[in-house]
Amino acid sequence: MLINRPSKILIIEDNAIDREVYKRCLWESAKPGFEFAEADCAADGIEMAKTWRPDCALVDVNLPDMDGIEVLTRLKGGHGGVPFAAVVLTAYSEESVAVRAMKAGAMDYLPKVKASADNLPHIVTNAIERFFLQQQIEEQRAALEKSAQRHQLLLEAMPQMVWTADADCRIQYANRRWWEYTGMDPTDAPHLNWDLLVQPEDRERTWLAWNQAATCASGFEIEHRLHRAFDDSYRWHLVRAIPMHGGEGEIIEWFGTCTEIESQKRIGEANLERQKLESLGRLAGGLAHDLNNLLVVILGGATYGMEKLPPSHPAQDNLQDVAQAGERAAELIRKVLAFAGKGSLQLARVQIDPLVREAVEHVGIPAKIQVEFQPGRRVPAVETDAELLRQAVADLLRNAVEAIGEESSGSITVRTAVVELGKEAARREASVDRLAPGRYVVVEVRDSGCGMNGEIQKNIFDPFFTTKFLGRGLGLAAVQGFARSNRGAIRVESSPGKGARFRLLLPAVENGRRQSS
Repeated sequence: MLINRPSKILIIEDNAIDREVYKRCLWESAKPGFEFAEADCAADGIEMAKTWRPDCALVDVNLPDMDGIEVLTRLKGGHGGVPFAAVVLTAYSEESVAVRAMKAGAMDYLPKVKASADNLPHIVTNAIERFFLQQQIEEQRAALEKSAQRHQLLLEAMPQMVWTADADCRIQYANRRWWEYTGMDPTDAPHLNWDLLVQPEDRERTWLAWNQAATCASGFEIEHRLHRAFDDSYRWHLVRAIPMHGGEGEIIEWFGTCTEIESQKRIGEANLERQKLESLGRLAGGLAHDLNNLLVVILGGATYGMEKLPPSHPAQDNLQDVAQAGERAAELIRKVLAFAGKGSLQLARVQIDPLVREAVEHVGIPAKIQVEFQPGRRVPAVETDAELLRQAVADLLRNAVEAIGEESSGSITVRTAVVELGKEAARREASVDRLAPGRYVVVEVRDSGCGMNGEIQKNIFDPFFTTKFLGRGLGLAAVQGFARSNRGAIRVESSPGKGARFRLLLPAVENGRRQSS
């Protein structure tokens, strides 16, 4: 928050139960917390607002002596604005009420049924911060009108990209940081198309937020990706914009900032993905152990039956089918345990190239698909379970075959290498799993298949996720579990129509021992 003390909250609400609900929701928030004053009618609320000077008022629309929005209008006085942040609450969600509230000077509008400990503190805090920001902007605007030079220096000094736009969203002004980042020409500002800057997947969401803000005559805040010129990439930004109003309340200008949050976004997504994988791992591990106990009984019974019955007995074939199905189930359970990171590893020092070559030769690649193995130079050994590593490479190869199609022509390139990862490179390569800086052996499998969009890549390592048909997809989940159990990582790079590249990273053995994490 922008203040260093508990925020003063005035609740103007005639329902005592609702007042208590709002206070309890806000009491559960983090420090610096809140102080409260209450009024059960509009008249008392207006007088209390003048003497107590709250930071924010929660105002009910339906008060016994006056419309809640009229309260905001009276509080404006001769200064043209409500002297504190205001959030209007109502029992019914009506767009017309929201528009009236925003035009009357409210920072936000919330149906009572949505007021909870999860969102009410954020809404109040955000309203206060936006109010303070708006106040600061208005004060700065009045001062900067006296000096064009001070105006320019202030905007150029800000670390964010700053811009203003007219009522139709056409750029009027942007600071130097904005033009350098976007690579656009300032002379083209009035004709700038925002769609050239916003990542295509985010455009509809961005315009929806902006149009809703324009309808309600309020500001908006959105996270979307903007094009960065120097490396032709899209990076996440927090975009905030507030409207400036004319004499009759109409929007005449937008004032906005763009703050890059790429690092925070990646960290947040990685943490969520890590939590998801940990939960799935615990579930899969527990289930696999229970199934394994049942499987011991099934296989034991089938084996016992085959030993006791004569070879010519009609049940021998059925028992043999049971035993074979049990072995396949046991292999599936081993994969589930590998995904959960709970498989039993038979650790040994393994030379990577011979093992990868063997997997390439024995996995069974269709004749129409060309496979090329490119062994690296002086690739060190890894300390791992050789059989599980061979299975992981085989799963990556089978995935590549499926991406191309067993009846289609294509190519698969498998290569090994060794890389030295510093702290930043280790973080970047890890994606979700944490990697320690150091030397890593890389097994890379690249295919010329159909490729994947971003949404599929988010789910590709989930157990049994598939784009083909039900009952497949555990292979990649097992590969990720194998990598995690070896303090390594698996990373995928792909885009639709351009194939995919999987990189399996495992700690290299240094001076006869594996590096520690």
